[in-house]
Amino acid sequence: MSDQYFVSCVVPARNEEGNIAGVIDALSTVLSSAHNIADYEIVVVDDNSTDTTGMLIDAFAQKDRHIRPVHRTSAPGFGNAIKAGMAAARGDIVIPFMGDLSDDPHDIPRLVERIHEGYDIAYGSRFVEGGELRGYPQAKMIANRAFNNLVRFSFGIPYRDITNAFKAYRKEVLDAIGIENLESSGFDITVETPIKAHILGFQSSEVPVSWSDRTAGEAKLKLSRNGTVYGKRFLKLFFYGNLVTLKDILHYFVKGSWIGIFLAVILGIFLLAFLFTLTGFSEIFHLLINTSGPWILLCCSAILVSFFVRTWRWSVLLRSAGYVYPRDTLFKCLMFSWFLNYIVPARLGDVARGVALKMTAKAPLGMTLSTIVIERILDLVTLALFLLIASGLFYNESFVYIEAGVIVIVATLLCLLLVIYKYDQKIVALFEHRIPSIRQSVALLKDGLDNISRNPQAMVLCFALSIPVWFLEIVSIFFAAKSVGFELPFASAAIAGVVAFTAQALPVTPAGLGIHEASIVGILLLFSVPNAIGLSIALIDHFARGAVIIIFGLIATVHIGFASRWFFKEKQDVQERTTFEGE
Repeated sequence: MSDQYFVSCVVPARNEEGNIAGVIDALSTVLSSAHNIADYEIVVVDDNSTDTTGMLIDAFAQKDRHIRPVHRTSAPGFGNAIKAGMAAARGDIVIPFMGDLSDDPHDIPRLVERIHEGYDIAYGSRFVEGGELRGYPQAKMIANRAFNNLVRFSFGIPYRDITNAFKAYRKEVLDAIGIENLESSGFDITVETPIKAHILGFQSSEVPVSWSDRTAGEAKLKLSRNGTVYGKRFLKLFFYGNLVTLKDILHYFVKGSWIGIFLAVILGIFLLAFLFTLTGFSEIFHLLINTSGPWILLCCSAILVSFFVRTWRWSVLLRSAGYVYPRDTLFKCLMFSWFLNYIVPARLGDVARGVALKMTAKAPLGMTLSTIVIERILDLVTLALFLLIASGLFYNESFVYIEAGVIVIVATLLCLLLVIYKYDQKIVALFEHRIPSIRQSVALLKDGLDNISRNPQAMVLCFALSIPVWFLEIVSIFFAAKSVGFELPFASAAIAGVVAFTAQALPVTPAGLGIHEASIVGILLLFSVPNAIGLSIALIDHFARGAVIIIFGLIATVHIGFASRWFFKEKQDVQERTTFEGE
C-alpha cells in the first residue's frame, strides 16, 4: 500500500467571494506540502452564486492546474453541491471542505493518515480530546449534541461528531454508495453519506479537528429550516438501515422453515388455551385486570437487574480468559441472544451471543463459547442449590427426580468439557474434514479453560454472581404473586421457578410460550395454589420477563445489526472473490 495519496478536496461555494481566495490559498499551502499527499485537486463547486464567486474560481483555475471549477446553475443546495463535487473528484481520497474556511486545512494530513491505517472513512470530530471549537453558536450546539447523540444511539456509531461534513472517504466508499443514490439536497448529506457507508459495512475511525466560525459572508445552515430536514432524513435512514441490517442478521441466525416457527407458536397458544380452559377465562381475566402496577414494575426491575448481573459475570469469565470487552457491548450481545430465543423455538441464544460478540468486537468464537458453557454449568449448579434448599423446606418425592435430572445434566456437561480438553487432537482429526474451523475453535476452548483454571478467584466470583442472577429471577415470580394479592411462600416460588427455567431448556415453543406457564401452574398445584392464581402468576411473570427482553433485546438487535455491518461486508467480499477466482 502506498503511503502517499491523490487527494480531492470538495469545496461547496455559494456567494463566498469574501472567503474563496483564502480557502484556496490555505488548502493549496497544506496539500502541496503534506508528506502523505502525492497529488491533489481542489474541486470548487460554484453553487448558483449571484456574486463574483464563479469568476474568482475560474481565475484561480487558469493559474493553477490543481483548481477544478464546477459550475451549477440549477437546484441550489449544500448537498447538491457536495454531490456534484464528489462526482467530479478523481482522487483516491475525497474530503468535503467548507467554503467559509471554518474547517482547518492543517487537519487534512491527519485524516489522510487515518485512511492510510486501513480505515475507509475518517470522521473529523470537534468534540473529542484534541478537537476544538471557536465561536460555535449556543443554539446550534444544543441542537448538534442532541441530534448527534440520537444518531449515535440509534445506529450504534460510537463517534461524537457524525454531522460534521469534514470527513475523508476512500473513493471506493463513494462508488459503493453511488453518488446518484444520495438523496439529500441540503446539509443532511453530512448524515446520509456516512450512515449509508456504515450500513454497507465500511470501517471508520475518528480524528480530532478544529472548527472556527466564518469571518466573512453569511452562514448557509439555518437551524429553523434544517431541523425538519435532518429529522426526516434520520427517520428514512433508520428505517432503511434496519430493513437491511435485520434482514441480514435474522437470515444469518434463523435457519430452517418459517412453517416450523409458525407451528411452534400455534403449539404455545394451544397450551395456553388448554390452561385457560382448565381454570376458566373469566376468573383469570378478573385477576389480571385487578393486578397491582407497582408490583409488576418490580417484576420487570428484578429481571432487568438480573441481566446486569449476568453481564458482570460474563465479563469476569472473559477477563479471566484473557479478553476484555466493554460491558455495554456484552450487555447488548446478551440481550440479543435472549431476544432471539424469544422469537425462535430453538436454543440459538448461547451460540448467537458468541457470534454477536465476534461480529461486534472480533472476539474469538471458541473462547467465547467456552465461557458460556461454564456459565451454563454454574447456572445448573445454582438452580440445583436453590432446589435443594427449597425442597428441604417442602419435601416431595417429585423434587428428588428433578434434582437428579439437574445433577445428570451438570455431570454430562463437565464430562463433555473434560473429553474435549483431554482428547482434543483426536476430536479434531475426526471432525476436521467436516468442520474446517474446529482446530482453531478447540484450541481457543482449551486456552480459555486453561486461563480460567489459573484464576480460581474469578470462578468463585462467578459462582457468587450466579446466586443473585437466579435469586432475582425467582423474586420476579414472588412479586408476580404479590401483584394479584396472593401471599406465595418464597420457597414455593423458588421451586416453581427452578422447574420452569429447567423445562424451557427444551426448545419447543418461542419464549417457552405455554411451557413456562404449565410448569409454574403444575408446581404451585403441589402447594395447593388454585389453578387460576397459579396461571395468573405465571402470565404476569412471563409478561414482565418478555417486556424486558423484547424492549432491550430489540434495541440490542438494532445496535448489533449496525455494528456487524463489517462482518457481512467481509463475508460478501470473500464470496465475490471466490466466485471471481472460480470463473
